[in-house]
Amino acid sequence: MKETLNRLNDVFFKYLLNDTKKKSLTLSFINGILDYPKDNCFIDLDFIDTKDISIVQGQSIPLLNVCAKKHDDAQVYVEVHIYLEPNTKKRFLYHWSKTYGNELQEEDSCKKLIPVISINLMDFNAFPEYTTCHHSYHVYNDETHDRLLDDLEMHFIELEKIRIGDIRKLKKSEQWIAYFSNQCSDEKREVLAMSEPAIKEAMKCEMYFTKDEKLRRQYEIQEKARRDYISLMDNLKNSHQRGVEEGIQQGIQQGIEQGRKLGAQQERAKADQEYGLAMSREGFSYDVIARITGLSLEKIKEIAEKNE
Repeated sequence: MKETLNRLNDVFFKYLLNDTKKKSLTLSFINGILDYPKDNCFIDLDFIDTKDISIVQGQSIPLLNVCAKKHDDAQVYVEVHIYLEPNTKKRFLYHWSKTYGNELQEEDSCKKLIPVISINLMDFNAFPEYTTCHHSYHVYNDETHDRLLDDLEMHFIELEKIRIGDIRKLKKSEQWIAYFSNQCSDEKREVLAMSEPAIKEAMKCEMYFTKDEKLRRQYEIQEKARRDYISLMDNLKNSHQRGVEEGIQQGIQQGIEQGRKLGAQQERAKADQEYGLAMSREGFSYDVIARITGLSLEKIKEIAEKNE
């Protein structure tokens, strides 16, 4: 491939982590990101079939959905998000909730519900309040900070925020984040591969992937769809911004015109009052002044009394 490999590409991501023959890579990725204690790591998983979602039809792509096993079952799904959309955080929670209740039938007991862990890889920054790249969420008591239950666990990874210092000192989770991030050069990935066997295996998979003509064609089609989608969303965003700016400018112009009209009306009213006062001093009756100036009798009387 002439271009740098986009490791978030749907075709490549599924080739790497959604293959039963590479189950060890998927386990390494999940356990690395979740960073559980060794006695609580996932030891096996089953892949769950999910329907593909085209980029142009949605804001994110469900790439990987597995039923991972440790002491108890849990469902883990990974999503890659390529563009920051309005209500992104609500969409994250909605996707989690759909996965959590998806297998439960109306007649089933809630005991059948199993924990759902979401891992969201984001090719943008969605949490400007944080400087770190990895954020995890659970449900806690506001006062005691006790966890309500373990069923909800959400991880958000902002790939642009990874800061790579000494590549050899990265934690397991940081190694995988660096691997998928554009902030990591191929040279640094080579160093990663020397210290982490799973990353080394992933880079071998890259070599096989790029030599497969069928996969390369699928990859290029997906890349074009991704670029077209980003371009479309940028155009919509720019069009919206232009509309806002034009609306503001139009509002300013309307305000100026209204101000001019209001100023003219105020000047006219002031002139009428001055004319009415002059007529009053000349002895004209209030009725005559009212007919000529259009001022009310109460207004004429008020002006006359103020200037006695």
